[in-house]
Amino acid sequence: MNTTIFRFKTVAAIAIALLATNSLKATTLFENFDNPSIASTTHSAKDITYSSGLWNVCGITKSNPPKEEDHLIGDNSIRLWGRTPGSTSLNMKFNKAGAGFVSISYGSYGNHSGGKFKIQQSINDGGTWTDIGSEVTVPKWSGTFLTYSVSVNYNGNIRFRIEMTATTGTNDKINVDNFMVTDYGTEQVAMPTSSSPTGVYETPQTVTLASTTAGATIYYTTDGTQPTTASSVYSTPLNITQTTKIRTYAVAAGKVDSREDVVLISFPEQVATLAEFYTKMATTGTNLTYYKYTGEAIVTASYLATYRAVFFQDNTAGVVLSDTYRYTTVTNNVGDKVTGLIAQVNRVNDSPQLYPYNDFSVISTGNIIVPPVVTLADVPTKTNQLVQINELTFDEANGTKIFNPNSPYIIHDASLASTTTTFRTPASMVTNPDYVTTIIPSKRNVIVLVAKNSAQMSTHYIFARNAADLDVQFTSIINLKTFNLSTSGTTVFFETVAPEAVKVFSASGQAVKSIVSVVGKNSLELSKGVYIIRIGDKTAKVLL
Repeated sequence: MNTTIFRFKTVAAIAIALLATNSLKATTLFENFDNPSIASTTHSAKDITYSSGLWNVCGITKSNPPKEEDHLIGDNSIRLWGRTPGSTSLNMKFNKAGAGFVSISYGSYGNHSGGKFKIQQSINDGGTWTDIGSEVTVPKWSGTFLTYSVSVNYNGNIRFRIEMTATTGTNDKINVDNFMVTDYGTEQVAMPTSSSPTGVYETPQTVTLASTTAGATIYYTTDGTQPTTASSVYSTPLNITQTTKIRTYAVAAGKVDSREDVVLISFPEQVATLAEFYTKMATTGTNLTYYKYTGEAIVTASYLATYRAVFFQDNTAGVVLSDTYRYTTVTNNVGDKVTGLIAQVNRVNDSPQLYPYNDFSVISTGNIIVPPVVTLADVPTKTNQLVQINELTFDEANGTKIFNPNSPYIIHDASLASTTTTFRTPASMVTNPDYVTTIIPSKRNVIVLVAKNSAQMSTHYIFARNAADLDVQFTSIINLKTFNLSTSGTTVFFETVAPEAVKVFSASGQAVKSIVSVVGKNSLELSKGVYIIRIGDKTAKVLL
């Protein structure tokens, strides 16, 4: 017999026995929001009659067609959006006659969102609401719903509401399902708790399980299967050294079994290069495994609007971090050398988007990436990377047409007379780039980021970060006249008419030397190699 069904039948049997002693109607309430199956794509309040009664739903009941981001138990769930306190809720518009425990299954919408919610009760037909239990913080999606349970113990007419509370991001969303209220007078075993909650860990965990119900026996599994009375009995702490899903429930004589608790202890797998993320993508959607990037990469673009987007690359590949729900807190700047990011990998148009668990660790700042010179024909091999394209022609330039926000433009170069690749002004910035509303040039050397990370884009596109990227003056030492730059052996000579900030970078972007020049002749002693030298706002590439 299915264990879950057996437990609900046990609750019902106890409720029937109590009818003789309780003047109120005693029936365990269970609602999975599957019947009726109603599709709604707006968060406007609506009254829906489900199997248990009439509910007011200020949330999305079902996407049509279903979205990958919506998590369901059965055919449906309710999506709540944490915009402002009280703006999104799910509440009963009918009374239950008495309540013992109330519990609900929950999970984040998508795998990179989350939020907080609380359960409230009303004993005056919805006139006023009071909080019960504690506020629940919803972790990033781990592949399974979690359960929250709280004791009510009220012998009278009562109704309940689930409300999203204020969060760090206005886009936080959650899915809730399988709402259950046991009868007053039916004692339910308290759901087990874990000393290590669902989350990502980098050290082994000693997990202690407990139930506040005296004499309760806790059964658990660590292989992902549903626990039963035939499963392992908890007696000593569990030593967890690898990613493990712990499923538990508790039983006690004369009481209703607890609801199941699920804890996922995740240990990130290490990746040393960004190229490895391209091999970690699932066939579709998101790979829920966590990975920790242990290499070193440089940020090439960083945008912060309604969501955070960070492009970064090392010497193997480029990747974009997509933080739609602002899970990270530290703003990364162009030139930051970063490492230590823990993230899950989502596949969008065969390109990885990283959904972060933590912030980058910044190793150094002010680093420079010297973009390789490529052609439009090379673009498909440079996803999420910063590149230079010389003599790029804007086909729509006519001397008066201007760049508009979030708009595509036809382009070509010597390698491709016509191409499906477009130049596009980015839409994810706090403000429009400084070249928006300026006249489109006819032909330029440009520095651009290559992107293929939008579901709306069937192919690659390129975009410039700022106006300077659209008028590239980077040249080699052979024809650089400014500052009378010259070399002899491993010495670089130059002249300045005023003190200038001088920075030297290796070909990989690592800062090598930083000085302030003197008026007149200056020199720099370096080792043999390739360097990028920036004097003021001018840059030269030097081979010694």
